[in-house]
Amino acid sequence: MDKQRLYHLLVKSRHNQLSEEEKQALIDFIHTDEGAKLISEVWDHSFEASAIDETKVDGRSVFQRIMQDERLVSSTSVDRRPNIAAIWSATPFRIAMAACIGVVMLLGVGLFIIKRDADKNLLTDNAEIRPGSDQARIVFDDGSFVELAAVHTDTVLHDQGLRIYRQADGSIAYELNNEKEKRSLYSTIITPKGGEHNLILPDGSKVWVNADSKLRYPMDFGIASREMELEGEAYFEVEKAYKDGKKLPFIVKTGDQSLKVLGTSFNINSYNSHITTTLVEGLVELGYDHTKERQYLRPSQQSSFSKSTKDLSIQTVDPFYSIAWRDGKFAFDNASIYKVMDDVARWYDVDIQYEGDFSGVKYTGTISRFENFKQLLQLIEWTNLVTFKVDGRRVIVMK
Repeated sequence: MDKQRLYHLLVKSRHNQLSEEEKQALIDFIHTDEGAKLISEVWDHSFEASAIDETKVDGRSVFQRIMQDERLVSSTSVDRRPNIAAIWSATPFRIAMAACIGVVMLLGVGLFIIKRDADKNLLTDNAEIRPGSDQARIVFDDGSFVELAAVHTDTVLHDQGLRIYRQADGSIAYELNNEKEKRSLYSTIITPKGGEHNLILPDGSKVWVNADSKLRYPMDFGIASREMELEGEAYFEVEKAYKDGKKLPFIVKTGDQSLKVLGTSFNINSYNSHITTTLVEGLVELGYDHTKERQYLRPSQQSSFSKSTKDLSIQTVDPFYSIAWRDGKFAFDNASIYKVMDDVARWYDVDIQYEGDFSGVKYTGTISRFENFKQLLQLIEWTNLVTFKVDGRRVIVMK
């Protein structure tokens, strides 16, 4: 298992989104010397083991209970179980290790909960500033809504003719009650600042909706039409679909831009003055309201459409920087400090104020989106290009 894969599994464990197969893979890897070493590196750089308050977490006893749990014995042979004392004394991340294994094998909840509570004792002025979390609501045409974070078991909405349920990986899916005619009705997924959500549409397509975004689509999505409207940012993995033997196109409308695909993966970001579309795999067709011309994107190509001037540019990029948010990371490649702080502001739900002109300040780096807020700012300050002052939920950027 490489570092990237391990990081991805740890992020999913925080959100209680591990499948049984992924959970077992993480368990098996942790039992190896390579796994113990690599998880230490990943944790130290991305999950901040130091944020766990040892005065409140009896790590040794927790670790012993975890390793002696019958469920662990049943899932791995006795001779593979590590020596508790040896691991405890040999690894500098003992508390994080115990907590992580506990998440995977016993608790079934994200380490972020432990980290969040511990951070209350480490922060002062900005103690209330927390990373975003799984928050969204589905709003119907009649104004009624459901908070998706509260959906743990099947939720039947008789008035809407809808059944909403949570998948094993934590994503939300729904089924339409065919007894009701819903073809003219729409639903809208809304994520607040500091929120995100992923869902599975009835056609099998997967969508990750970033913070401060809206995604509107017909309730019979995939039956007669696969069209939706996006404000903000979302990542799509589109399944092919057919109707009457013909391929059913998948269309995403974002302002003046209309994107059409048949089966592909892509990211659309429309937060600011441009609509930025990044293709990961497949082929997409782009159309615009002001012209009949069509443009096509191929894998690793990115289009940037100006909302004001209607200019369009296409370049080859590394898609990692556009889709890292889906895997719990901020990732920037020579990005302006304004772009960096915009992303931070949406995810941590803070306001940004600038004292001076920072148009020449660029930042390159990757940071966990679940980083302690104070330490996230310190990481950016290490560039020696900016400094920060935090006043409540206002972050002042200074030279």
